[in-house]
Amino acid sequence: MRRVVILCSALCTISACKETAIAPSAPPPTKVTTETVVARALPTYISLPGTTTSVQEVNVQARVEGWLMQRHFQEGQTVAEGELLYEIDSAPYDAQLLQAESALTSAKVQKSYAQTEFERNEPLVLTGAISKQDFDKLETQFEQALAQVVQAEAGVTLAMLNVGYCSIHAPISGKIGKSTVDVGSLVGPGQQATLANIVQVSPMYVEIHPPANRLILIQSLMEGGSLPMHISITENDSESQASASGSVLTKHTATGSLVFVDNTIKSSTSTFLARGEFVNDLGVLPGQYVDVRVQLQVINKAIMVPRKAIMQQPGSYYVWTISDEGTAVVTPVTIGSMQGDYQHILTGLKEGAGVLVEGTTNLRSGTEVTISETSEEAE
Repeated sequence: MRRVVILCSALCTISACKETAIAPSAPPPTKVTTETVVARALPTYISLPGTTTSVQEVNVQARVEGWLMQRHFQEGQTVAEGELLYEIDSAPYDAQLLQAESALTSAKVQKSYAQTEFERNEPLVLTGAISKQDFDKLETQFEQALAQVVQAEAGVTLAMLNVGYCSIHAPISGKIGKSTVDVGSLVGPGQQATLANIVQVSPMYVEIHPPANRLILIQSLMEGGSLPMHISITENDSESQASASGSVLTKHTATGSLVFVDNTIKSSTSTFLARGEFVNDLGVLPGQYVDVRVQLQVINKAIMVPRKAIMQQPGSYYVWTISDEGTAVVTPVTIGSMQGDYQHILTGLKEGAGVLVEGTTNLRSGTEVTISETSEEAE
């Protein structure tokens, strides 16, 4: 009987040990990295392709007819306003000026004689020494002489202008293009009037076409002045074929302001014309395609989280946060625009909250977590 009791006791002890050995232990908390939600100023932008246009574009034209004698510039160079560009043979116009000056001298002599006769006979008509009719003739001759002087002076002025027009100067400062005529050609109105073209290259316009649904916002913002604008152009530095490698692409940027919004919307595209102005330190030419980014407004205290903290599920977005009990919680959010590596959160989070940025691969709601590291906000 004693042996049976001892055996039963041993079997119970072994059975209890086996039950203790197979009981599962609780998994350790998942290690995660968090980052604190921050609120900061967030500029909002609209990015569009743009085309550069010149503020001023002027055709250089001959205002008098004649043989082109000289050209004083290199095609494609930058010229200053007033710089001499072409010279037309002025000999015929110099002769016309001499002729006009001679006519003026003659008119002045005739005027002097007529004035003397008028003044000499003016007292005589009062005494009856000459008839009123003869005196009226003298007065008329004097007035005609005065008119002839004015006419001759106008002839001299016109002749001087024609002589001056034989020297063609740059009407604006800018980059001059190809000359359309060669030295020795007959130029002028009715012949070859346009000789070259000059475009102003700085400041430069850039034209963009925002969608019509942005018109009210842009117009309201421009009531307070112009809007900041960034212009960029990417150059391919490879020597042969075009390459997408970042090592051979160089990006050049400039800053400017959006200064003009057109008064109509193009119905075929539902866009409108807007124009910016910038100092052309890039050296771009009219008609060049550039990337334009216009700053619309600044959102104060915008809630920002790292982009890698944003998770997507069908139809919505969420982030992982930590509950007061130290467990992972799915927090739905509404996202806005991006700024660098950070995402603007419209709803779902408040400043100071913590979001999980690492260790979320196999995470489930309610999983116990422990913070292994807290990341610092990137500047």
